[in-house]
Amino acid sequence: MKNGNCRGVFVTGTDTDVGKTYVSRILAEGFARTHEVHYMKPVQTGCTRDTSGNLVAPDYEFVLAGGNIAPQEPGHGVPCRFEPACSPHLAASRAGVTISIDRIREIFLGIADRKSVTIVEGAGGVLVPLSESSTMADLMLHLGLPVILVTEPRIGTLNHTLLTVEALAARKIGIAGVVLNNIHAMPGNYIYHDIVRVIRDSVSSADFLELERDAVCDGRVQEFCDAVYRRL
Repeated sequence: MKNGNCRGVFVTGTDTDVGKTYVSRILAEGFARTHEVHYMKPVQTGCTRDTSGNLVAPDYEFVLAGGNIAPQEPGHGVPCRFEPACSPHLAASRAGVTISIDRIREIFLGIADRKSVTIVEGAGGVLVPLSESSTMADLMLHLGLPVILVTEPRIGTLNHTLLTVEALAARKIGIAGVVLNNIHAMPGNYIYHDIVRVIRDSVSSADFLELERDAVCDGRVQEFCDAVYRRL
């Protein structure tokens, strides 16, 4: 799937806490070596408050600290910010607001273009509810971006990953790349290698990247970014 007016990727995961934000920061560095990069986290729960009482989005600040994101309008990076660390639909409900996919798309179109790369990072997994009638997958479809799927090598990941791939395929959402993020430093034993084999076989058409814990933007990451860019 391509958005004819914009070039970008939607970073999603098989679960929460698989390292989507860390991967987004590394991808931003890789893309920024050849193109201008924008970053957007449409919905952030678990925000903190600064001394003025304003909500601060930690994921956005972490990616921004990498120094590879182009300047943009205040608030456009994270248009929907919530303090409770829970599902977006619940956080929005408690705040008395509704997350608008149309509004997010409007902001996205104001940031993205064909000359730059825009990284959009989701919250949680593909079917996380944004409201009573919409999910993160609906937002992906609305933005028209291919997905970079972040997973991790641990027991249970095959089920989570294959279910995610199936959910994306059912909605005709393209997968541009898969990142196996070894966030918990699993040893490279026979279990690890089987996880790699099964995931690669299940998404054979996508580019694939293995990241070790505390990885940096090295040549492999650059090659992955270049390959993904050619798909956009």
